[in-house]
Amino acid sequence: MTGAMAGEAELARLEQLFRSPDQASILFSKSFLAEVPADQVAQIVKQLTSSLGEPRTIIQDGEDYAVETGTHSIPTKVTLDDDGLIDGLLFEPPVALTASLDETLEKLGGLADTVSYLIETDGVIRHERDAERPLAVGSAFKLGVLKVLTEDIAAGRRRWDDVVTLEATDRSLPSGQLRLYPAASPLTLHTLAAEMIARSDNTATDTLIRVVGADRIAGVLGLDTLLTTRALFQLKADKPLADAYLSGSAKDRATILTQLAERDLPSVTAASTPYTPGLEWMIPVRRLCSLAVELADTDIFAINPGPVRPAPWQRIAFKGGSETGVLNLTAALIGKDGRKHCLSVTLNRNAEIDETVAAGLFARAAAQLATVK
Repeated sequence: MTGAMAGEAELARLEQLFRSPDQASILFSKSFLAEVPADQVAQIVKQLTSSLGEPRTIIQDGEDYAVETGTHSIPTKVTLDDDGLIDGLLFEPPVALTASLDETLEKLGGLADTVSYLIETDGVIRHERDAERPLAVGSAFKLGVLKVLTEDIAAGRRRWDDVVTLEATDRSLPSGQLRLYPAASPLTLHTLAAEMIARSDNTATDTLIRVVGADRIAGVLGLDTLLTTRALFQLKADKPLADAYLSGSAKDRATILTQLAERDLPSVTAASTPYTPGLEWMIPVRRLCSLAVELADTDIFAINPGPVRPAPWQRIAFKGGSETGVLNLTAALIGKDGRKHCLSVTLNRNAEIDETVAAGLFARAAAQLATVK
């Protein structure tokens, strides 16, 4: 089946599904229904139409699709088996169909108490809000780790295929799976960097911090002290120690970090406390944009484009970060015309942030940016 014919068949199946969700049992392969029963599929589709409205159209979006209602676009991935039945289906976060980039940014700004953002094209600012203000950005700080690593590789001090061994003290909490690897596992720098960026693997990140040096990364990010992800989790699980760290001098902080190196990891539950102001990686969106644009050609960004729809872009370099009360979304985007754009948004608040809504609005902003002349 050619790509065009496959696209027509997939569109037809999606139209059938939204028109008659209760007939899901005849639209899906047996292998799919063994994992997700037909009544569950029907319920998901009905929930989407109930909350977002009935589809007005379903269009092809690059290699994927978009189900469009009167108010939202639902990015959708679908695949068919040899019999033309659906054997893969994924609905991604809905994207609000805002009328303009200004409206999109206004809606993003309403999701948190403290907001900063920067949108620029070829270094020229289009929109900004507190772009120089250091805010908590979660795992977006990992752009600084990648920056120092690529500097070493460009200078010939290291190679992507250099192998380092995982140490027990590199292990961190999720996200990521390298924490499950045995100590002394051999891993290339490329594998570690790919896991750090594409899957935000915290153990990969801490291994790279050990290899290239925390002080150098802190300098790139404009920080006095660089926390490893392991150290952050340890501090979040011990409020008295976290308070001492926040109120201490640079020497005090260094002493505390040395002490933490001797401690075991806390449980995920103990470390899952809400954001404590200051106990994070405090970085302005302007610096994150600068790093993302500079690193955009690094091949590992091809693994995970984040919430950005790939169709309008020839290259996407995305990295985000989150914890309770913290969200950053950063993307360097190279258009089909060769222009270089960057979009970075940070949200901080003293409660949960609706990450699904934020990701949808970020995707909408990126799509709108692609059409700006």
